Amino acid sequence: MTSSSNQEPGNQEPNSENQQPRDWRRRRRSERSGPESASPQEEAQSQDESTGEVLSKPLITMFEPAMDWIGSYGGPMVFAGIIGLVTGIAVVAFVSSMRLYGYIDIIIGGVLLGLVAAVFFSNVVAAFFSRTGRYGVNTLILIGAFTGIIVVANVLSFENSSRMDVTATNQFSLANRTKDVLSNLNEDVRATAFYKKVDDTNPADNPDTAGAANQFNQRRAKVVNTLEEFTSRSSKFSYRVIDPDLQPEIVSKYFGARPTSFVTEIVVIEGMESERFDVLQPTDAEYTKLEQDLVTSTLVATGGEQKQVYFLSGHGEHDINSATSDGYGAVRSGLEGDNYQVQELIWRSTNVDVEVPADAALVIIAGPSSSLPEAHAEALDRFLEGFTKDGTPRREHGRMIFLAEPDTPVSFKNFLADWGIVVATGYIRDVDGSVPGLPQTLTLERFNPDAPLEITLPKGEALQEVFMPGATAISLLQDQLRSGLPLAATSSASYLIDDPDRTEPVTDAGADSDERGPFVPAVLVRSVGQVGAEPPTSEPEPSEISDIIVFGDSDFLSNSSYTQGGGSDLFLNSANFLVGDFSLVSIRPKVFAFREFNLDANEYDFVRFSSWLFLPGLMGLMAALVWWVRR
Repeated sequence: MTSSSNQEPGNQEPNSENQQPRDWRRRRRSERSGPESASPQEEAQSQDESTGEVLSKPLITMFEPAMDWIGSYGGPMVFAGIIGLVTGIAVVAFVSSMRLYGYIDIIIGGVLLGLVAAVFFSNVVAAFFSRTGRYGVNTLILIGAFTGIIVVANVLSFENSSRMDVTATNQFSLANRTKDVLSNLNEDVRATAFYKKVDDTNPADNPDTAGAANQFNQRRAKVVNTLEEFTSRSSKFSYRVIDPDLQPEIVSKYFGARPTSFVTEIVVIEGMESERFDVLQPTDAEYTKLEQDLVTSTLVATGGEQKQVYFLSGHGEHDINSATSDGYGAVRSGLEGDNYQVQELIWRSTNVDVEVPADAALVIIAGPSSSLPEAHAEALDRFLEGFTKDGTPRREHGRMIFLAEPDTPVSFKNFLADWGIVVATGYIRDVDGSVPGLPQTLTLERFNPDAPLEITLPKGEALQEVFMPGATAISLLQDQLRSGLPLAATSSASYLIDDPDRTEPVTDAGADSDERGPFVPAVLVRSVGQVGAEPPTSEPEPSEISDIIVFGDSDFLSNSSYTQGGGSDLFLNSANFLVGDFSLVSIRPKVFAFREFNLDANEYDFVRFSSWLFLPGLMGLMAALVWWVRR
């Protein structure tokens, strides 16, 4: 009988304690599967019974309590780490003022996830290299690739943006003429839109005010959208939207000292190299021809085209090519300095077949001294009415400046009378407003505050006194076809004297006394037709209105008087006002087609529920089919 003590060493049964795995993770799993587990102190002091030696433990066993704690709370730590990473990335990306805290949040989340991954390293490795893990990694790679493609596509789209008009009537597309102008720009052009911020979110407070604010914001949106379309078509065109109340220094650059309260809904087009700019004056309050107006201002600002101003000649008018004291050479230079093309319109008395050119933005008749032939009057009437000789409509109704005199020929007075404008006979003697020593020279210093600011206050500075030698009075026939707006007036101590050699008014001769004022020596008249025409049944379009400014004197613009007082400014401002909204191109406004989708109750329910359930249901059926095939 052989005892166990006599067994050979090589055949000895191994001690159960000595056979425990040396790796602490494997040992911990085996201990958890056994009936009992020794305490860390017992494990640290475990001995080899055969040798009597105390076995040393790995250094990592010092961290086993902490690892056991992390293992117990691994789930919450993973959840907290994910929350930390997500919130930290969101803060860093969107809240720049708290970016430091976002980075701290990311670090905390990463540390938590790293600790759990280190404790469960074998599980993590097994998860990645198992069949399920490989599918998961493949899914993550596909998600990352898809996300990267989306990011790259968005970056490319932002840097190479393009707009597509999908409306049936091409409501948001630019005309071919506009595209040609933008593609051929010879310098950088910038549009500055002056629009104040208006709140239309409180209609209950004041419905009227809220409604007006809503309309204002709609017009503003239309302007911005059109400018955006211009910008997308040319890299040389840019725009900005300025609140005049917040940036008055930009207002003063274009409008001088004009109060910012009067600078709103105005667009300025500026050539960045030439520093020439044009103030866009909309053809109507709703900006129905905004594209056309923008193209015109762009052509003016870049010098691509100029608006044509014609001086009528052949009836004894002032000569725009003369440098003599009574010539109009200075007037021509002033208009050309404002970027107009100035030409003579020569109609001799023997010419019968005459016509105002189609490109005429303004016709000026300066102090005629001979009669107006009937054929010439008819041509001027057609110009103001907006027709050509063959009856085809012109682009717009005509604009005219007439400079009268007390002795204006009767034929010209009759021509003006057909448009409701009456030129008086005699000159205005203003006892309280004449130049000292020159009683027949009228001094104008009372300008109508209701007159257009472009005429009386173009740069925020009032006009200087205007000196008119021998000016006559202008009156207007009031009817449904026209409206008049005086630009200036004399004092109540003014008289209309027929005798040019008499300077003292007659005040005590009863019916033979001189007519007493005040009088109007300058007036703006807006007409839709001649006297006797049928009144319009609806509100006429702005292009269907004829604008005429009549001055009671022509000598105040002669070369000898051009630089005296504010006469030249009054004339040039009037010309700019009349020509401001004249278009160099003809672009039809886009037609807005309202396409309503009419449904009854059953049809509406079908469209609503089918849109909610059809696609999700289809995806569910496809998922079920895939499962059935691969089950």
